[in-house]
Parts: sequence; structure tokens; C-alpha cells
Amino acid sequence: MARKKHANARNQTANGEKKFLKSETDRGEKIMSAIVNTSVILMSTMMGAFTAVMMNTTGAMASGMAEALGGKEAEEKVDKELKQKLPEVDEKMKTLISDVRKDIYAQFKQKSKGTEPLLSDPLFDVGPKIIDKYDFKLPKLIEELDDSTLARYAQLLINGEPGFAEMFKELTSWMNTLPKFPEKTNKE
Repeated sequence: MARKKHANARNQTANGEKKFLKSETDRGEKIMSAIVNTSVILMSTMMGAFTAVMMNTTGAMASGMAEALGGKEAEEKVDKELKQKLPEVDEKMKTLISDVRKDIYAQFKQKSKGTEPLLSDPLFDVGPKIIDKYDFKLPKLIEELDDSTLARYAQLLINGEPGFAEMFKELTSWMNTLPKFPEKTNKE
């Protein structure tokens, strides 16, 4: 009977360790999702703004040159053609951002075991806590998110939604305080 109790105690410890390991994995996934999602939102809003500026600048230059060389009609034609291309350029940017997001998620999944020791600093827990304070009726930024959810978050930032702007500012400040991961050597 004593042996049975000892075996049960050993199983409980093993089960307890599995739960602990699972919670550490969940913790790491939440932290990495918070970092990735915040970065993707920042990148997509910056790329969107960059695309708009570049298209407007290119359009103004091309229209001006067309007007100088071919008159008002040529200017209007060039302007119309550029405006028709804007959705295509915007779609290519969205695809690029989506591909980057998928690649980053895949890399973190591959290296998740190796990153857990690097995330031991309690400072990494601040980001998920910031995210948990807010509710935007969307899946949380501590989850792996799809393109449309991230686009809705980016739209909150672009529209200047006060709660999201506040949270996003806290998250970017948090990310700037995180310890840097050690650089790889040639042997790794």
C-alpha cells in the first residue's frame, strides 16, 4: 500500500510538472504573440502611410511632368492611371505584411523551446498584462492572430481610438525596455 501511495505521489509530481511546463509554454506564446502582433500592427500602419506618401509624391511628379509635356488632358490621364494602381500597390503591401507575419510566427514556433529561457526576465510579463487591461471586442494581442484581426487593430490605431492608442503606446514603451536577445555566433 505504501508503494502505491509513493507511485501516486510520483505521478502527481509528473502531472504537476507537465502543467507547469504547459503554463510556461503558454506564457512564452503570449509574450511572443504580444511582441509579434504589436510589431506587425506598427509595421502595417507605417507601410500604409509610406505607400500613400510615395503614391501621392509619384502621382504629383508624374502629373506635373505630363501636364508640362502634354497639357491638362495628359495630366488627368496620368493621375487617373495612378489612382487605379493604388489598390494594386496596397494589396501587394498587405500580402508582404501577411507573409512577414506568417514567417515570424513559424520561426517562433520552431524555436519556442529555445526562447523560453531567454524570456525568464519578469519584464517580459508586463506586455501581456497591459493587453489584458483592455477589451476591444477582438481576439487579444496575446494570441496568434490572422490578417483581418490585425488589420482591424491597425484601423483602431489609424483612427486614433483613444483606448487603443493608450494601450499601443504602453506596449511600444514596454518593448523598448525589453532585454536584448544574445546575438548568434558562427558556431550556432
